[in-house]
Amino acid sequence: MIAIATAIGVALLPQSAAAQQTVYAAGQPGVVGGFATLPVNVTASVGGHCGFATGSAPSGSYSQPDFDVNGLNHDFSFVLDCTGPSRVAVVSTNGGLLTAGAAPSGYATLAPYTVTLNLVGSTTTANQSCAVATLTASTGTPCSFRGPVSASQGLLLNSTSVSQPGTYLRVSAPAYSGPSTLVQGSYSDTLTVTVSAAS
Repeated sequence: MIAIATAIGVALLPQSAAAQQTVYAAGQPGVVGGFATLPVNVTASVGGHCGFATGSAPSGSYSQPDFDVNGLNHDFSFVLDCTGPSRVAVVSTNGGLLTAGAAPSGYATLAPYTVTLNLVGSTTTANQSCAVATLTASTGTPCSFRGPVSASQGLLLNSTSVSQPGTYLRVSAPAYSGPSTLVQGSYSDTLTVTVSAAS
């Protein structure tokens, strides 16, 4: 079974504005009618945002009986809500489908699979696949979209993406053909998907 978890990073994009304020100045010498207009600089910001659309974060689980014979292929759809460029990253808990226990000689307890991210924006898309073994926190040669996500880490979608359909995370593998036989058991992994505004 493969489970999906999510987290969100947020960034604000500042803008500025100026305004004038009328100030009452009764009794002040040289002020006609008791009012004076003074310029007042006002600084404000409009918050850009980036996250998963409400109710559309990647989540769920997928179970494939006899994946060693049948392979596996499943999409976890989600929707981004980012008003500027964004990045999405993934971390695998096990680096493959793992079962408990020790493997005798000639057997294995960890099966590989592939993770694909497909991000859809208003003017562009981003797509990349990586072996799940390169998505663990401790791997020596990480995939370019291994998390945790940051403004400079993760698969870059160089476009806004507000409620665009077609974004997904795919898990896939052919029938197992590794050098060792998989031991009998229940295999699982958890993928954590994070999103952030890009720098």
